[in-house]
Parts: sequence; structure tokens; C-alpha cells
Amino acid sequence: MTSTSSSPVLIAGSGPCGLALALTLAKNGVKVRVIEKDSEFHLGQRGAGIQPRTLEVYNLLGVLPDVYARGLSGRKMCFYKLPGGVEPLKKFYMYPPEEPTPSVPFINLWGLGQFLAEEILRTHLKRYGCEVELSTELMSFEQHDDHVTAHIELMGPKVMIFAFPYDLRVMRGPATGIVRKQLGYTFQGETLSRQLVFGEIEMKGLSPDVYHFWGDMSTIFVMLRCVETKDLSSFIIGGNVDYERIFTDYDALIQCMRDGTHRNDIEFGKIVWKSDWRANVRMVDKFGEGRVFLAGDAAHIHSFTGGQGMNSSVQDAFNLGWKLALVEKGLASASLLSTYTEERVPVIRHMLGETTKLYHNTMSATHEAKGAEDAWTRGSQLKQLGVNYRWSSIIVDERNPHKTGEDCEPLDAYGVDGGTGLRAGDRAPDAPSLVPVNAGADAKLTSLFRTFGSTYHTILFFTPDPLNIVLALESLKAYPAELILSAIVYPKGTCNTLDVDGVDKCFVDGRAHASTAYGISALETMIVIVRPDGVIGGIVRGADGVNKYFRALPRNTRSVSCLSGPNVDVWTRMSMDNAPQRPLWIPHPPAVANPLSARCVSGAFLRQRGSVASLVDASARLLKIHDGKGFVQRDDPKIVGSEDVSERDGPDEPNQGRAGVLPLQGERPPPP
Repeated sequence: MTSTSSSPVLIAGSGPCGLALALTLAKNGVKVRVIEKDSEFHLGQRGAGIQPRTLEVYNLLGVLPDVYARGLSGRKMCFYKLPGGVEPLKKFYMYPPEEPTPSVPFINLWGLGQFLAEEILRTHLKRYGCEVELSTELMSFEQHDDHVTAHIELMGPKVMIFAFPYDLRVMRGPATGIVRKQLGYTFQGETLSRQLVFGEIEMKGLSPDVYHFWGDMSTIFVMLRCVETKDLSSFIIGGNVDYERIFTDYDALIQCMRDGTHRNDIEFGKIVWKSDWRANVRMVDKFGEGRVFLAGDAAHIHSFTGGQGMNSSVQDAFNLGWKLALVEKGLASASLLSTYTEERVPVIRHMLGETTKLYHNTMSATHEAKGAEDAWTRGSQLKQLGVNYRWSSIIVDERNPHKTGEDCEPLDAYGVDGGTGLRAGDRAPDAPSLVPVNAGADAKLTSLFRTFGSTYHTILFFTPDPLNIVLALESLKAYPAELILSAIVYPKGTCNTLDVDGVDKCFVDGRAHASTAYGISALETMIVIVRPDGVIGGIVRGADGVNKYFRALPRNTRSVSCLSGPNVDVWTRMSMDNAPQRPLWIPHPPAVANPLSARCVSGAFLRQRGSVASLVDASARLLKIHDGKGFVQRDDPKIVGSEDVSERDGPDEPNQGRAGVLPLQGERPPPP
């Protein structure tokens, strides 16, 4: 389904944040327009360190192979002895490399110049018919009940200003001050005292195998790092230097680097770009108002020392993107968008605190003491794999509920404190070695990361027996098919597997990686709902929990009682009244301690999904008498238990299922 609005979403700013948001929306069939004030695309490394959590976002967006193909792995930092500047004093990793695990396949930092990352995102976005419009600036806007009017200036030989209607608008980039002012937001924070000059320069004479460091902020600090382009190096200069002079005078800048490195053998050429930088630590306390939203640098700026800025911006975009897409397509109410601020503000606030501490520690370290290694080495929490939204109002956790009130848990937005294992609101781990059920001898093993997608929710049914999840499966029929991909994960060693019609995928957890990562035993039935942004939206036990999670997402559905009472829809009642009133006999193993666990199941239902009425009819007749001979009988026409489902507007058609169809990475499988 594509957007129901005739107006596109306007994105002002074409950095990684704006492009990631545009690509997320475009993949969801939402019309989008991206404008950029500058007349040329950005140059330079800038946010070059891509953290593992952002690599997972790029995986879901389908751009990760290109990112890996054009980037570089992390290198050791080499600090040189002075005077001389040639003999290494110490070498160490800023982010010590780790071995990938089944749950975290992209575990190490990856280096890619920001201009290259933007180029990759633009290339993918172009496939959806969207190209960045350069020399196009947002001047002002007015909000209305059903749209935003944006006043846009097209710069060129003649300056022209137009007013365009837009359904929603997201801002990050050059006109952020205008937007914040019109929204009445204050960019709260501080400007830090230190100053740096950084950029890129043509350079020969240094090995690309390490990052090169000389001096510290008490003398002259110089960093040179070879980048993806041959004979090009990123540089940083700081300390006791004349910043204005070295920024404006090429010869003064080169001499400053020679003075700081004590090296005359390094060949310097043309400066590609440079920037005079001073750290600001600021953020707004709300990321949106009405139909206008802030993301990335428009919402928060901070020190570069933690490698969090670009990464946090992309994750802003991905958090907002899937929600905007649902609202634009008419599949969710606009109230869902308020959770963007609710979820991201605590994460950004924590990030600003951490990066500011790192900034002070790094700037005060001397290069000869061990303190330099301590100051420059980064902890694993900065890989952002622990970033979570456990406190969010749209998170449902029936296994380990988030505590509120007097027992309220402190927010641990980066997951630093660890705690009680995997919970709803955490990142969804990967699990390889999944064996597709009934896919033939040539079927390839797959993984959860190849199952998740940025355009749908993935519903994982962990169960040893599909009879345990029939009611929950039926409840999914109340929601748009494009919103959901369902998958059964049978425990390792399961032999009696069923390829259930109406389920998109069925797997056996070949090496128990999935059950281990999600903390689910082989005898347990649990449902895990993974959002389009790769976050666990719900860990629930049945249909009640599924419906509770989706309460904010569907439109034009009615909550009904699946079992009894006046809320059952008329057509459902008629189907129940016309059903044959006879005992329903179901084979059932006498060894099962609680035969009620198999209620609402019939052999026919497992092969072909019937209507809600059929399920209710089956539920009405099952499991009152267990005669010890492997059969269960029920004659009572009353309906036991209480499960809430949402019903479609008419009787369901049989669903032939799509089990065994493997999608491309990050894409939903085709319809049957």
C-alpha cells in the first residue's frame, strides 16, 4: 500500500539522517521530497565511524553491502614519541575489535566517509524516483490542520520563492534555526572552550595501517588518518596554535602540522575541505510539534569524541520513519508520532552526557602517559547495541513488564547496567542457522536478520507445537497483511513440524541460536513482535498480548470478544448460529497435563485458515472431557476463556500462506 496523501513528506537537509529517513519512507511507498540548501553535495569524512547499531539499520535498508564494499575496518591508533615523531610510543585500538557472535553479526565499527555514505543512500533513493534538490532552501512554514505550507526558495540566476502544501515535514540541516524558532523550541546546552581545525588533505609518506597521532592539547596536537581515497588523509589540529591563522593561511597550516609532528618527510598537497570547529552540546526537549519534526543535528549537537552524532541521527530517522509511514498510509493514528519524542529524547540526553565526559577526558589527556590510552579507548556501550526503549508507551512486555510508580526503574537508555536479560524495547538479536520447514533438500539456511524488514512487523512464534498459537495467528488477520510477516520458530531438534498455512515462514532453530538469544526454552511458547526499526515491540504469550501491542496501529478495526458476549459482531454470530451443533472430536495425547492448552484448534484450521467465526465455533466446543483414550470431547455451546481480537469488516478468505519464501535482505516476500 502506498501513501493515502496527495502531498509528499518534505525533508529539509540531505545528510545521512535526511537520506535514511527518505529511503525508509520511499521503501514504504510514501511520497517524499528532499531539499538541500547547498549548491553541491557535501564533501569530507565528517561522521565516518559507523557503529554496529547503524550497520544494522543499513542492513534493514538494504544498503549495507555497498557500505562494506566501499569502507575500511578500524585501525590501531599510533602515538609517536617526541621529539623525533617517528618512533611509535604506543599502539592501541579506540574500539577493540571483537569476534562476531550469532546474535551480533556486525559487531565492529566500520569506517566510511560521510560523503560516501550519503552517495550510497542517494543511489538507493533514486531507485524509488526521488532525487535530492540542490540550491533549494526552506524559508518558513505554516501549520494547518491537514497540511503544512512550506515557503521554499529556489536559488540560481533568479531567486524564486514558492509556497507548497505538504502533509508532514521533517527538518534537519541548514534551516534548523528557522524551524526551531517557529516551533518555539530552545536549543539548550553550552559551547565548550576547546577549538579544533579539521578537514582532508592530499598526503603521502604515512602508512594507511594505523591512525597517526602526535602531541596533545597542551602543546600541538596533530592527527592524520588515511581514508578510502588513495593519497588522501583526514587531519585534526588542536592545542596551542593560532586557529584563525592556520584556518585562513595554507602555508601556516602546513607549517603547524610539521611543527606538531616533527616530520619533514610527509608530503602535503591540496586541501580538499576544512572546518573551524568548536564543540557545542545542545538539544531540544521535544522532537516534534503537530506535523513538523526535528531529527539529527536539528534536534541535538555534541562532541565528536564518542562517534555518536551521525549514528544517533540515522537512528532518529529510522525510529521516526516507520511511524510516519504507517500514519501516511492510514494504518495508524497520528498519536503514534508522539512516541518519537518519548523514545528518542532519553537516548539523546544520555548520549550527550556520555560524549561530553569523553570530550573532557580526551582533551585533557597527555600523549605520553597511560592516561592517553584510557582517554581514547571507547567502551562497548558506544556501539549502541544496548540502546533501548523499554519505557515506551507502545512497548508491551508480558514476560518482564517495565515497572512504574513507586517501583519505577531508572531509565537505562544505553543499556549500560545490563540487568534482566532481553526485554521488549531492546534491539532484536540475530539468529543464524534457521532451517526452513518443507523447503526441500536444497534449501539454504537463513537468519532472523534476513527475515526482518523495514516495511513490516515480524511476528516470531516460538513454540514446540503450532496448536498453541492458533488463536494468536487468527488475531493477526484483523491487521493489514502488508503490516505483518509471521514466522514460526520451532525448537532445535523438532521432528514433527507443520508448515502452517497462513504463516509466511516456518523455521527450525537449527543450532538453538534463536532460543538462546531470546531466552525462550524449548518447551515454552512465546511471541516476539519485532518492529520495522529492528526493536522488539512486544514479548507476549498469546492473542491478548498481540492485540495489546497493535492497539495504536490499526485503523477501521473493531475490538471484539472472540469468545462470548454482546460485542461479538453480527456476521460472526450468524456464522456461529449456523454451525453444526455436534460434538467435536479431536485426537489429543493423554500425557498432556493441561488439555485446555490445545483449545481452539482443529486439524482443518492448521491447513486452511478459516474465519474468526470458525475459530470461535471450534473454541466453543473443545476440551471439556478428557476420557483418557486420547480424545477430548466438548458439547457445551458456551464459549470459555476470554481473548480479544480485532475483526475485519467481512468474512475472511482462505489464505494459502507463503511459507518457505525467502525475501531479499530487508524486503517483504512477494504475495502468493
